[in-house]
Amino acid sequence: MNIHAKRIKDLQHLLKQNRLDAIVVGRALETGFLTGFHLDGLLMLVTRTEAWAFMPKMLLADFNSKVDFVSASAPDNLIMAAASKVSELRLKKAVFEPETENYLRGNFWKLRGFSEFKGLTSSLRAVKEGEEIDVLRRSCRIAARAFGLVKPRIKTGCTERSVYRALEDVMQGMGAKGPSFDLIVGFGPNSALPHHETSERRLKNNEAVLMDYGCVYRNYCSDITRTYFHGRPTDEFKKVHAIVAAAQKAGLARVRAGVKTRDVDAACRDTISDAGYGQYFIHGTGHGVGLEIHETPTLNTKSDEVLKAGMAVTVEPGIYLHGKFGVRIEDSVLVTKSGCEILTR
Repeated sequence: MNIHAKRIKDLQHLLKQNRLDAIVVGRALETGFLTGFHLDGLLMLVTRTEAWAFMPKMLLADFNSKVDFVSASAPDNLIMAAASKVSELRLKKAVFEPETENYLRGNFWKLRGFSEFKGLTSSLRAVKEGEEIDVLRRSCRIAARAFGLVKPRIKTGCTERSVYRALEDVMQGMGAKGPSFDLIVGFGPNSALPHHETSERRLKNNEAVLMDYGCVYRNYCSDITRTYFHGRPTDEFKKVHAIVAAAQKAGLARVRAGVKTRDVDAACRDTISDAGYGQYFIHGTGHGVGLEIHETPTLNTKSDEVLKAGMAVTVEPGIYLHGKFGVRIEDSVLVTKSGCEILTR
């Protein structure tokens, strides 16, 4: 069976499990996941047994040539067509996902009798299978290889923004569509800001360089962070870098199917705390990655989510010494039954 047709079947199975009759799906990320047709403008209605796609007329021929397992049409008003279909079929429990809808359209669905129901499509996207694993591997390998190609170009006097552009150019040269988020390049004290906005600051001798970046390859995102010292590393930097490396190693060792995500976070956090730097680890340990750069599951102190084989997550502990430097080491990994496969290697 076509992987996209299977995903629709899986969504229909979730509808039955949750005693729901139908779901409307309108964001391009989800409609692309379900059909393989990634252009914006589609609205889907999926019931327990059927699936329809409503779209502008200019997309219809292209859609029909690529997707033969969904009934497609081009009505004048997409959302009215979907709502009318629900009324026509007398479906009582139709839902929409509030996290994927805007305010106005969410209100429209509510006025038409639809209910909010979170997490149906995201639960399907969390576990990768088939070709999407190979695509995700390729996205991560492009990002990992880019570090080795760009690092030799980073010289005293270059700007953070120039490194950003170099990373972007190198990854696109290897087939990436573009960056998977607004890349972070931080020199010196800027490396101590976890979500630093890349600037025109110039690199000086003997200071830290942090690069948090990734790319999009065939719609799948990668995420990686590398930190090193430009010049002669101080004893303090070497100590902190070794602690973060040990923390990441401990976290990676906990990743496997059946483990709670907070346990991975604890493995990283305990290592850093035991070394006396617990107060300087100021964010969660990781997140899911796939069609979005941040998706289910979340790896932090509060999460009760459980890892499943096929999930792709990041493990990214860090220590941030404000006004001095920060160290973060991040890899994207694929969860397996017995451990994990490091993708950004």
